[in-house]
Amino acid sequence: MAQKVEKRDERNDINKYREKKKRNKAKTRGLIFLLIAVVAVLVMVNWKTIISPFKDIGLNLGEGGFPVSLPGSTRYVLGEMGENFYLLTDTYLYTYNNEGAQIAEIQHGFQSPASSSGGKRMLVYDKNGNVFKMYSRSQEIFTGNVDDSIVFGKMGEDERCAVVTTSTRYSNYLYVFNGEGTQIFRWASPEDKIMCICFGDGDRSIYASVVSEHGGELTSSIIRFDISNSESEVWRTSIGNRITYSLEYCDDGIYAVTADGAFLLDEKTGEINARNTFTREIFGIPETDRIRAVIFRDPASNGETAVVYNGKFEPTASASINNVTAFDVSGRMLYVLDGNKLRSYNSALEGISVYELDDEYSDFKIIGNYAYLLGYNTVCRVEL
Repeated sequence: MAQKVEKRDERNDINKYREKKKRNKAKTRGLIFLLIAVVAVLVMVNWKTIISPFKDIGLNLGEGGFPVSLPGSTRYVLGEMGENFYLLTDTYLYTYNNEGAQIAEIQHGFQSPASSSGGKRMLVYDKNGNVFKMYSRSQEIFTGNVDDSIVFGKMGEDERCAVVTTSTRYSNYLYVFNGEGTQIFRWASPEDKIMCICFGDGDRSIYASVVSEHGGELTSSIIRFDISNSESEVWRTSIGNRITYSLEYCDDGIYAVTADGAFLLDEKTGEINARNTFTREIFGIPETDRIRAVIFRDPASNGETAVVYNGKFEPTASASINNVTAFDVSGRMLYVLDGNKLRSYNSALEGISVYELDDEYSDFKIIGNYAYLLGYNTVCRVEL
């Protein structure tokens, strides 16, 4: 009798084990289903971002190769977008990959086209018109419209863009649009004329240099806005009474250059951390890429002089670089186009290389390990 009870207890234990195992399997299936559902929702929400890098895989590219023959036009703007380059003409936008193969040929329809590009997207707008368009390297993303005339625009590093317009009620309007063309920010500038803008903090903030007049005196200021809140300024800092030539978001702060000096502002507080006063006329201001330089006119030599500054805006190097046609910076190097020569300088402004070119060129861009040069009827590439 005891033996039979023991066998029945063993069967009960097995049944309990089987029931527990079934419950565990059901829980596991439920967790897997929940995980799949969460992933599916995340994919749906971020579908455009996920699919974006793969959109151009199936493109029917041209043969490529350099030199690239220019399409017939009276005006060309050479620009870069990521590892690609583009040509903006009076009527068309042409995009190419880094091997010179044409990706797209798009008619923009603007009377006075101008452009600004970032790493992923390009903004093309009709200067003094009301329409702007955003492009990837292969197609138009959206067309936007504003009520007043466009003064200038700026592309962020991701998918946001900004447009500054005139206004009948205010000095200027500043608009920001997301990657789908939806307006996400607007600031009506009551008395300040907007001179320059730049994105920062992962395109979550936008900085504007403005100039205003009070009692016959000009005042220049830098303003930071949080794009998620257009009701008030985060900070405003006065930088003197001269118009700002350039405004750039850098790793060490907000870099502003005016007619008579340069300033480095803390991005969070607006405090001026470094400054320098210029005594010579500015010829050009290269962007910052681990080297900060300003090119001045040199009346004595009837040419130009480049000066490199450290983080405190103290000059650390100077060199005569006469006959400058165009310039660019990349990887702590300054590149200068001088007719049919491309010269490179390190951060001490020591001449590193001279590239003898087969023709004279009007502009160039450093993209990766190559210089892309705009000539009279071709774009050429030089390995650096």
